[in-house]
Amino acid sequence: MSAPSTPLDVPFGPSGTVVLRKMVLDEDAPLLHDWFSRDYARFWGLQGKTVEEIREKFAGIEASGTCDVVFGILAATGERLFMFQSYDVNADVLSQHYPVRTGDRGFHLMLGPVEKPLPAAAYYTFQAIAAWIFRDPAVQRMVGEPDIRNRKVLLRLVQAGFEFGRVIHLPYKTAVMTYLSRATIDKTRGLPPPPAPDQSPMDGWRLKYHSLVSRIGRRIGLIERHW
Repeated sequence: MSAPSTPLDVPFGPSGTVVLRKMVLDEDAPLLHDWFSRDYARFWGLQGKTVEEIREKFAGIEASGTCDVVFGILAATGERLFMFQSYDVNADVLSQHYPVRTGDRGFHLMLGPVEKPLPAAAYYTFQAIAAWIFRDPAVQRMVGEPDIRNRKVLLRLVQAGFEFGRVIHLPYKTAVMTYLSRATIDKTRGLPPPPAPDQSPMDGWRLKYHSLVSRIGRRIGLIERHW
């Protein structure tokens, strides 16, 4: 189950058009190294890696045959704005932590440090990712598992229309399940972004509780720890 691999032009609000195309490893690895070396990318766990180590990691991802690595490029300037991975959840450890439905497709997103902020960039980025992934008619739901501490991303997911599910304790992070259905994206495609939310479902006691469970569980060995 995979979307077509041909490039795709997607509207990106007032900024014009974004071109989505699959990773070109030799061209994109140095940029990925720069992005992952920055503090805001710490949730990926790739800080301190060399360019060659990043290249080898993504070469392995590409070779797996279960994951597409795709860049979003602003058509007007050629600037690479974001990278996302679209992957088969059945081939991932995530499948052991939630009830996978037929038609689920997982994704990971990395936003680049753009030279100039773009209006509602995160909202239009999720719209673009959905346009790529839902090109595959078999996909009915996008599935994400952001770190529960990454409040900025959680707020953007709320704005983009994602539903929030259970908290899961993965070996490398404590995450909350998020879902975006084909029916939801069909209703919002082409519409301007709604107002940015003030809260996510993880704000308050829920974050404190699951952070505590994670720390204690990993310390005493109930939760596998790869951090």
